[in-house]
This record gives sequence, structure tokens and C-alpha cells, in this order.
Amino acid sequence: MTKLTEAFNTQLAAHQYSRFIKDLTADQWFTGSDIAIARDQLRTKLQEQGVHSGDLVLISLPNSVTHVVALMATLDLNAIAYTINPNMPAPELAEIIGRHHYAAAIFNPDHADATAELQRLTGVTFTPVAAQLLGHAQQVFSLGNQKQDANPLFTQFQAHADSPLGVLMYTSGTTGLPKAVVLTHNQLFAAAKDISQSQQLTENDRSLLILPLFHINAQVITVLSTIISGGKLLVAPKFSASRFWSTIEREQITWVSAAPAIIAILLKTKPAVAPVTPQLRFIRSASAPLLPAVQQEFEAYFGTPILQGYGMTEVASQITLNPLGASKSGSVGKATGTELTIRRDDDTVAAPGESGEICLHGDHVITGYLDPQYHADFQNGWFHTGDVGYVDAEGYLFIVGRKKELINRSGDKISPVEVENVLIQHPAIRSLAIVGLPDPIYGESVAAVIIPEDDYIGSAELSANLQDFAATKLAKFKVPTRFFYTDHLAAGPTGKIQHTRVRRELMNNLANA
Repeated sequence: MTKLTEAFNTQLAAHQYSRFIKDLTADQWFTGSDIAIARDQLRTKLQEQGVHSGDLVLISLPNSVTHVVALMATLDLNAIAYTINPNMPAPELAEIIGRHHYAAAIFNPDHADATAELQRLTGVTFTPVAAQLLGHAQQVFSLGNQKQDANPLFTQFQAHADSPLGVLMYTSGTTGLPKAVVLTHNQLFAAAKDISQSQQLTENDRSLLILPLFHINAQVITVLSTIISGGKLLVAPKFSASRFWSTIEREQITWVSAAPAIIAILLKTKPAVAPVTPQLRFIRSASAPLLPAVQQEFEAYFGTPILQGYGMTEVASQITLNPLGASKSGSVGKATGTELTIRRDDDTVAAPGESGEICLHGDHVITGYLDPQYHADFQNGWFHTGDVGYVDAEGYLFIVGRKKELINRSGDKISPVEVENVLIQHPAIRSLAIVGLPDPIYGESVAAVIIPEDDYIGSAELSANLQDFAATKLAKFKVPTRFFYTDHLAAGPTGKIQHTRVRRELMNNLANA
């Protein structure tokens, strides 16, 4: 038993006869005893399929109590949970199936129905076994004739780990190919404990899960921190603007982990009269930058504080968080359970207020990726994040942008985030991405790719208007010189705009024009 699974058992026992986790779709509460029984039933089925410590279990389930049980059962076996988007098409799933060797797979109904197509695409055979979980049938599959007959990289990784491997996730691939991140039980427990302490979580808290469970934010920030702190977890299938505030009021939710896109939608769809939710302590925002103007407008209208934070899959979620009652606008807060330094290009530590690369060290920071080819990201015990930022004199971190996304205009480094924070204030802009395009004179020029609001049409006149608007708030060299209009910006599952993909798609469109 690890610290993580021991914490699970402690809270399941403490809630043996009381409400612990609620399925909002079915409007059904489950006690600690219900969850423990379901976990043990699924663990037995996985063992019957030949799952052992260190094996990989593929989980493709929607947000649900069953998904939480699947995570707990896999971790209880010291097996590795690889959770994926349950809505991905069969060809994409086929690629994932060929990537590793799996001891078992837990599929949602759509993927279960697609096993014939998956077999045609991969040659892998799928043998189902039904398990009764929480009153309904859930199929567990064993996989035969797999392309990979073992997972040697995982075996090598485990040899240097201080606890069992628990979770496999891939980074979003914001500036390159996704990297495989493996998190151990100790790292997951340390991260969940860090979150529960920094958010002052207690058994009186009730958290609402709305972010996808195949993302580190939902798994650790919402699920694990709630469970180990003894609070109640309420699981929604997905975010719904029309049901959000009624759920908050009806279920007496005390906190929610969200993303800037969700906060923007809640503002855009705000009711005529602000809901009365005195029990809602805060909404936390992470996964992408939150514009200060959006935060201020939200807090003024709804009366609920937003705690902006900063996290990564490589750190099992949270790195920094604005302290309760001491939030600073524009900042992602202070380091909580992680050592953080800002380093110059020569690896010396930057002074307060000086921008540099954000580097991390701590008990829930990985010390290497699964694939050793990426070892250059780890130097002298520090993980180099690729993010650029600065820390002010009071210890608050401000994000400037991704190191690879900074625009180099004739030697001047321009942060896309800074330009975006200005332009998004214009009423014509719904969403945008600032990227650099090749320029024969300056090396790179600043380009704005914009989704306009419904009442506006992309035109030369609008571009000139936006240039004038930006020029009142930005230095001349930071003002975009090229404008493009679209109805779509490449983004990850939490709505974070992926600038590298936006730039690549724009370059392809320009080349084919």
C-alpha cells in the first residue's frame, strides 16, 4: 500500500455510510462503501485479465463515477492508468493502441462498439468481460496480438522511481510533439496534498468536476485533492453553461476548478440577476492565461473570487496559486509546494522582476520524461519548463509566454500574451492568437489571427482600427502588422490555444493561397 492508496482507504472508511461521490447525470449519491465495493470488483476483474503491478491499463471513459472508480482500481493494483479522450475517433485510438502494450482496456460504449474496426486497423484482438459496477455493466477488454509485447521504457523508469508508477499522460504538444509523462504514487499524493493545503480544503467542501478526466487538472486538482481531504465530489459529464449556476446553488458547491474559456462563457451567458451563492468560496482558473479584465468583470458581477494558478502535467498539476484573500491581478500566484526559480540563458538566477525561463524542483516534479531523448529539459536537478516569466518582489509569478512562442522582431522579444491581453479588450474580438511570421527585413513580424464577434466582419478597415487600438497601449514594435480572420483556432481539450498549431495552419494557408 502506498501513501496515495492508504489515503483512499482512509477516506472510503470515513465515509463508509455517508455520501461521498455523486453522479449528477443519474442524480445519485454513492457512499464510501459503494465506491470501495465497486473498486474491489473492478480490481478483481482486472486481475482476472492478467493485470499486475507496473502494467498499463487503457481507460476511455467519459466523466463519471465509474471513471473515478477505474482510476482507483488501477492505482490499487499499482498498475498505470492511461486515460484518453473518450470521444476520439477510431483511427486515433488505433494509433494509441499501437504505441504501448496494454494489460487491459476499459472502454466507453462507443469505443467498445468500435473494436471490430480497431482490430481491422491494428490487428489487435479484443476479448470483453463484463463487470457490474455501481448498478450497471462495464466491459473490460483483454488485448491480444499486440504490436508491442512489452513496455521496456516503463520497466527502466520504475527502476529509478521511489514508488509505483501511477499515471501516464501526454503533454499537450503546445510547441512540439507530445511527450510521455509518468507520475508516481508519491508524486500524485504530494501534489494532491499541496492543492488541498493551499486551497484550505476540508471535509466540509463540495467540489464540482467539470473539466475532462483525461486531463491532469481534473484528475489531481479536483478528484485526488477532494478525496484525500475528505470532501464531497460531484461529477458532471461536462461543463454546461445553462446548468452551471443552478448546480452550484442546488448542490451547495464550495469550489470549482475551471479554465479561462469556461469563465469567459459564464460571463457571456450571465443571467440578468447574479446568482446568490455565498457558500462558493472560489473558482480556480488554470490551463491557460486568464485576462485581468475578464477576471475583474467576473468577480464584480458574480461576487465570487477567482484564484488563478499555473500548472503542468510534468508537475502533477499545480505549481503556483494565488493565495486565498491575497490574489494579485495578472499573476498566477505564488509557488506552493514546488521550488521555483527564474533563470537566464546562461542558467544563472534572474533578479526579481527580470524575465527568464521558469525552472522547477520538488517532490511532485518529474525528473525525466518516459523517453530519455528529452533529457535536456532537466539540468542540475531542475526541470526547465520552456515557459518564460518573472517573479516580483513579493514572490508572485507572472507568465510572459512560451520560450518557443516568443516573437523575435529584429532582436526584440515580444510576448504573444502581452499583445493578446491588449487586443482582447477590443469589442470586435471574441478570441485570438498572436504568432510570429517570417519577415525578410525584421526576421519575424507580429501577426494576429482573430475570431471576430458576430457583429463584426474581418476587413481592412477593422484591421486598421485594431492597429490603432493596440498602438495606444503597446510599443510600436509590438503592434501587429498583419491580421487574419478565422472561425477556428487550434486548441487543446481545456480550451488552451495552441500557438504552434495556429502558426503552422496559417503558414500552410498562406503557402497554398
